Amino acid sequence: MTVLVSKWVESVKECRINIGSAADGSDTLALVLSPCRMALTVFGLMFCVTAARAQKPLPPLTDGTVVSEKAEYRHDGLLRISGHVKLEGISLDLRGPIQMAAGSDFEIRDVHIKVSDQPETANGSSSLRCEGPVKLTITNSSMSVVGSAHPIWWLQGEIDVHNFQTENSEFHLDHVRAEFDNFKIFELEISHASNVAGKHLRLVFLSTHTSDDEEISFANIPADRPFSRKMRMGSGANADLEDTSAQLFLVYVHGGSKVNLNQIGRAQLAIAPTCKGTFQLPHGIMGSTEKPTLIPAPGSSNCPFQLRLSEVNADTWDVYAGKDADLTFTNSVIDELTADGNAKVTVRDSEVYADWLSFGGDARLEIDGSTVGAQRLAAQRPDLATSQVRIGGHSRATFNHVKFDCGVFARENAQVEIRDSAEPPRYIQRAGDAVVKTEPLLTIQEMRKD
Repeated sequence: MTVLVSKWVESVKECRINIGSAADGSDTLALVLSPCRMALTVFGLMFCVTAARAQKPLPPLTDGTVVSEKAEYRHDGLLRISGHVKLEGISLDLRGPIQMAAGSDFEIRDVHIKVSDQPETANGSSSLRCEGPVKLTITNSSMSVVGSAHPIWWLQGEIDVHNFQTENSEFHLDHVRAEFDNFKIFELEISHASNVAGKHLRLVFLSTHTSDDEEISFANIPADRPFSRKMRMGSGANADLEDTSAQLFLVYVHGGSKVNLNQIGRAQLAIAPTCKGTFQLPHGIMGSTEKPTLIPAPGSSNCPFQLRLSEVNADTWDVYAGKDADLTFTNSVIDELTADGNAKVTVRDSEVYADWLSFGGDARLEIDGSTVGAQRLAAQRPDLATSQVRIGGHSRATFNHVKFDCGVFARENAQVEIRDSAEPPRYIQRAGDAVVKTEPLLTIQEMRKD
C-alpha cells in the first residue's frame, strides 16, 4: 500500500506539471495524458485494496469456529452461535440480534463490537438471547453503539467477564453464575436465582426483579459512590460486590411483593400493575424512619404490591401495565411507561420521560397537560438512553395539550390523536395501517409498511 501511495503522489505531481506546461499552448497533450492515466489507475488500485481490507463477512459461528484475524468484520441480521466459538483480536460491526444455542461456549477476547439497530426497528432490537444455559467469557473487550442502539443481553448459564467496557448496554441475568471484574455497563440486573461476584463495577443502574410474592428489604445503597457489600437481591438472587458504584438502584416489583427501602441514595422504582388505582409517583426524598411513604397509598387502589420508603431519593418511576389494569397518575415523574392487553392508563400534570414509552395490544393511553419526552436531558443524564413514543398493535393513544420533547411513531393498527400541543413532537412517523390525527395539522412522515 505504501508503494502505491508513493506512485500515486508522484503521478499526480507529474500530471499537474504537464498540465501546467500544456496551458501555454505547446503540443504536450500526449505527455499530459500518460501520467494522469497512471494517477487514476493507481488511485483505482488503492481504492480496491482499501475496500477489500475494510470489512469482511463473519463465517458461520458453529462448533469449532475461531475468528482471530486482526480485521474488521460486519454482520447484518440475526447472528446465531452454536457450539464452542471464539472471536479474538477483531472489530465487529454488528447490525442485528444474537441468538445463542443452549450449551454454547462463546469466547470474546480483545474484540471491539460496534452495534447498530436495523432501520425502523424498536430500541434494543439488536439484543442477545439464550435458548438455554450457555458459557460466555469476555476478556479485554469493548462494545459501543451507533445512534440510538441499545444492546440488551438476556443471559443464562456461566458468565466470566474481565475488563469489558460497554456503552448504552444492558446485562440481564436469569439463573446465572457470574464473575465480573472491571466491568462498565449501563444496567446490570441480578435476578432469578443468579449468584454474582463482582469487583470494580461501574454502573448506571444496578437492578433486580422481585418474584411474584416475596418480602425483601434494601438499605444503605449510595448513589454514584463505590461500596462493598453482600446483598440479597430479588427472586432468590445474591450478589457479593466489591468497589462497585451505581448511579441508580432500580427494583422491579411484581405481583403482590412487599419491598422495603431505606436510605437509598438515588432510586428508580418499577411497578407492573394489573390492578386499578390512582397514584402519585413524585420525584425527591420520600418517607422517614418515623413515617415511611407507602406506594400505593392506603385506600387508593386494589393493587396487592406495596413499597415502603424511608429516606429514599426517588428519581423516577417505571410503569409496566398489563391485563385489565385501569390506572391514573397525577403529579408524577415517570421514566418508562408501557402497556399491553386491555390496560388503560391516564396521565395528568406529570412528566413522562419516554425513555421507553410503548403501547401494544388493545391498551389505551391518555395524557393531558404533561411533558412527554426528555431529549433535552440526554446529554446530562446517561440513564436517559432514548426518548420516543411507540404506539402499536390495536392500541389507542390521545395526547391533549402536551409538551413533546421527543418523536412519535405509530405502527400496525394503532390510532393516535394529538390535540393542541403545547409543543409539537419533533417528528411523527406512521407505518402499516396506523391512523394519526393531529389538531392543528402537523407533518406526518410515511414509513414503509410493517
